[in-house]
Amino acid sequence: MHVNDTEPAHGIRDEFRENWPLLLAAAMGVGLTSVHTYSIGIFIGAISHDFGWRTETVLLGLGIVSVMTGICSPICGHVMDRVGARPLGLLGTVVIALGTAAIGLVPKSLAAFLGCYIVVGVGTILASPMVWQRNIVERFVKGRGLAVSVALCGSNFAGAVAPILATLVVGTLNWRWAYIALGGYMLLSTFPLAWFFLREPAPRPSASKAVEATPARGKDPVGMSLAQAFRAREFWLIIIAFLAAGVGIAGFIVHLVPMLTSRGFFLISAASAVSMLSIAAICGRLAAGALMDNMLASRLAAIALLLPVVGGWAILTATPGYAVVCLVAVSVGLSTGAEFNMISYLAVQYFGLKNFGVISGIIFGVFMIGCLGGQLLPPLLVRPGNYNNVIILFMAAFSVAAILLLFCRPYSVTRSSFQPAPV
Repeated sequence: MHVNDTEPAHGIRDEFRENWPLLLAAAMGVGLTSVHTYSIGIFIGAISHDFGWRTETVLLGLGIVSVMTGICSPICGHVMDRVGARPLGLLGTVVIALGTAAIGLVPKSLAAFLGCYIVVGVGTILASPMVWQRNIVERFVKGRGLAVSVALCGSNFAGAVAPILATLVVGTLNWRWAYIALGGYMLLSTFPLAWFFLREPAPRPSASKAVEATPARGKDPVGMSLAQAFRAREFWLIIIAFLAAGVGIAGFIVHLVPMLTSRGFFLISAASAVSMLSIAAICGRLAAGALMDNMLASRLAAIALLLPVVGGWAILTATPGYAVVCLVAVSVGLSTGAEFNMISYLAVQYFGLKNFGVISGIIFGVFMIGCLGGQLLPPLLVRPGNYNNVIILFMAAFSVAAILLLFCRPYSVTRSSFQPAPV
């Protein structure tokens, strides 16, 4: 059976030809929440110098954003299911852009600094990747996996643009103007596209099953109720799997350089691994998008989650060398790119569109909490100059997540368990 249980008359090429402006708007919107993560390294030194703060104090703002996102994403998803993605995406774009620009205007006050990040956190919640993907999973059916992947590549685009823009402005002016410039970039690159193209889809006059792909706002699209989703074993398997995956993914990305150097790898080799990881993430994202439309995505996710286990084993056992660096970077990058795609895709394939916002919001929120754990746990486990315990922790997290996802049933089996009996 084909993984998509909705079969509109349009093919993949038709879906992309008709909806590429929406895809472009969604890609730029997804990139909004990546700007701070990718650019913070440019600002740490300058802010620490001007304000006399330690590095962990400067990073406290991003931690607050992660906690806010983890807690509030399900609430935002519930609102999105009621009012649609457009108002949230537009409002979130403005809020996150203003919050970003405001950081450049704060005095030497930790309260004001963190207050700006709270505004950024509100914008991040309103303009989360789940919001931008809502209309993508509605408009795309046959090419849903690839479309989701293309939209998520917006985070990689932002990751390429934001550090360069910040570096140029810091070098020419100062870090304050750089934050104002980033806020302007976020607003100008996304708001016009969202205003014109982020619109609710009109239902097509096609086969009755196609209604799930393009439900009219205010109608009751096909899918499980929240109570039904809570009773489905796949919901809890996915939740726990993405909690564990978040620990491994964020942990490997944030701590990759010290993990490698602690095992005797040269610093330049370890640093190059981060660059290779980003490139591999794009490849993994697009490859997973193409494959998701042709195989059970939960099994694909399980396979992808086992790749970093191979990389971790190589760090622990192999002789330090550039080949090992490449293996680690590619294995972690492919997994990272593939996994984030799966949140919205698995949510809509298993549970439908009826409560897509709140269900995907719960999964995304749990994933973000896992990511926070992956960033904060290693300092508690690491011994001086020895990251072996940390590497083993991340390998275990990936293994647990992969095993759990292997127990997920096919989409049709899960859905049929909650379909009303025929009269």
